[in-house]
Amino acid sequence: MTTDAAPPGRWAFLYPWCQALRGKLHLEGRMAEHSARWEYHCVAVRLPNTLHEADIESLCRIHEALDLLARVALVDNAVYRVLLVQQCRVPMHEDDQPLDSAFPPRFRFVFNEKYLEEGALSPAPLCRRYFINASSQRESEAYLEARSVLQHLESSLCRGEAGSGDRILFGLQFELVALPNDVLETHLRDLSTMLDAVQASQARALATPGAFLPLEMDAIRLDVGNLSASRSLTRRLTNMLNPRLPFSLFAFSLKQTAAEKRVDMRDSVGRFLRTVLCREETDLTPAAQSGIETLSVGCLGCDKWRFAALCSAISAASVSKNLRFYGVFLSSDTPELRAWKWQWLAYALFSKASLSSIASVFISAAPLTARDVAAIATVLATNSPPLMVFEGSTSDPVLRRDTYGYFPEGTRLNLLDEVEDLDTGEHTPSTVLLDRDSWLQIVSDSDVSSPFLDVVLPGYGVCRVDQSCASRIERRAVSPPRNSSDDRRFLGLEAFVIALKLHDGMHGGAVLADFLELIGAPLRFLNILAAGFYSISLSAIIQRCPNLTELFLNGIVLIDADNFAQDLERAHSKIVRLGLVNAFSSSHHATQLAEVIGDPTSRLATQMAELCLTGSGISWPIDETNVLAMLAMLETNRTLTYVNFTVERDLHAQYLEAFQRHDGEAVAVVKAKLAMECKVAFLSVVRGHGVTSTWNALDDRVLTCIFSFAATCATRTIRFLAEE
Repeated sequence: MTTDAAPPGRWAFLYPWCQALRGKLHLEGRMAEHSARWEYHCVAVRLPNTLHEADIESLCRIHEALDLLARVALVDNAVYRVLLVQQCRVPMHEDDQPLDSAFPPRFRFVFNEKYLEEGALSPAPLCRRYFINASSQRESEAYLEARSVLQHLESSLCRGEAGSGDRILFGLQFELVALPNDVLETHLRDLSTMLDAVQASQARALATPGAFLPLEMDAIRLDVGNLSASRSLTRRLTNMLNPRLPFSLFAFSLKQTAAEKRVDMRDSVGRFLRTVLCREETDLTPAAQSGIETLSVGCLGCDKWRFAALCSAISAASVSKNLRFYGVFLSSDTPELRAWKWQWLAYALFSKASLSSIASVFISAAPLTARDVAAIATVLATNSPPLMVFEGSTSDPVLRRDTYGYFPEGTRLNLLDEVEDLDTGEHTPSTVLLDRDSWLQIVSDSDVSSPFLDVVLPGYGVCRVDQSCASRIERRAVSPPRNSSDDRRFLGLEAFVIALKLHDGMHGGAVLADFLELIGAPLRFLNILAAGFYSISLSAIIQRCPNLTELFLNGIVLIDADNFAQDLERAHSKIVRLGLVNAFSSSHHATQLAEVIGDPTSRLATQMAELCLTGSGISWPIDETNVLAMLAMLETNRTLTYVNFTVERDLHAQYLEAFQRHDGEAVAVVKAKLAMECKVAFLSVVRGHGVTSTWNALDDRVLTCIFSFAATCATRTIRFLAEE
């Protein structure tokens, strides 16, 4: 059933419930995991935000309506999708991508700036009303009647009703931006108390199921905007961001402020970063190993000591998997400062000193020059961050720092870079007491005559400590594991996305190649978005990133485009997902690629799973020859599960129907889905000696059909789009 079709009349009893949700829902999507395809992920819900509209009766009505929709989704997912689009009138994605695939019931309750306005019901009390008060109310007669009709309908369709084991997954999204410190603290306090109460309420509902499907909170997204470093605010945030709660995203910006003494702020920021990002090394309980999945960090207005503190904490992050960096590089940065920032990033993300759990990184608006790459190379060669924040400082390019000291709790450390006290105008050294026993990397030169050591303290940066405070000093190839029974040494990033800023010179490609030489070995996913002259060959990328399975290039000029398809075929790369936007200078390059992928004898034809091609009238004009080559490829290729092809409007109108015929085709993605042992065991049964039943007399044709069916585990999705 397509979402543009009207639902059968037998579902009309749900129409009033859908009408109650109009204007309160919209669809949210994301990139599918390990795929280039964009998919709908959840239904976002915006509850009424005034006392008049958010009375208990209205909230109960919304709760009952969502419960009924979730039950329909579990019984007949196609009808659920049609009801969302046709009756709830949920707006589609901007490119009108249809809601045509399985869509489990999942809701995200969004509380944005509208809930912070004067006269609005703020997020915490509204959540209490909905998730605790409304959820515990007695079911309305209208709801019970709808449930009864739904049960009869399920019986007539021979489908089971949603059972006691079914739950409704939901998430919460709080956007607490542009708030004064005291107001933000109040909201955080109320939210923390409310979230604990909601979790307790859910536990009771699961223990004693009622008429409604139990709710299960599986994700919390929190954005606090610019985060000043007051001690009370960071303490409040630290208490809230505890591992008991399923935080999937925490977004913040470390802004510079003159509100407090900078010396005090350093300790507040350090403790906050160290507590939130770096779990106790000895605490391996499941609760301690859960935490914030994605960090989104804005660095606009972040001064140098904050940036060093942040990167040092990221180098020791123990739970978070994904990191998004915004505003790291400013147009006002000097070349020396920009290189220094790249050095700290390289230390945190790419060096062998890093024990970071971060597997995926996005960096926006990043300039990259030969000087920057040389600075990165220095850090990776020495295994050390830049020791001082002053511009022009570099690390010793020869001495490799691979020594670690074990320091007990309470050790006094002095931060190397002095900061100016805002009250006295004097430079004052910052002192910090170690909050737990820790292995710290020693980054000072080996000078036995010096009584001090320079070490990296996660959350603070580089500190100086008395050498006598180290109870043990050891030399290691890489930093020590968090626990001897948990050898989780850093193996490098798996996914890297970078948006490169305009490059003025003609050597952007050489710079990019040198950069990938330094950081590309562990990468499995690489996405480069470029503005300016960045040209590189495919062979250069594959040589420097030998483990790539997914490659996406946007604005990168391929200088070997004439041999692109052949090089991709001969290089024996592992790439199974390829996306190119404005990468070709001529239309025949795309035709060559389509011909190779469409050739059943080629390696690419059996390896490539997803292909995305987009051009423009300026850089790469897609013509009718390309379109016909893509259609021919789809006729012969049997492994591509996803194709995204964008053309100009006239070609789109002319060939849309031809591409739609390939949408939904069965694709044998895995040729040998069944292990050989399973096949042999199966054959021994169906062709066993001395057995005369019909089942054991299957001929080769039937067996071929069975194995072909066993190997089919996907359908092809085609997105044939018109250029904007």
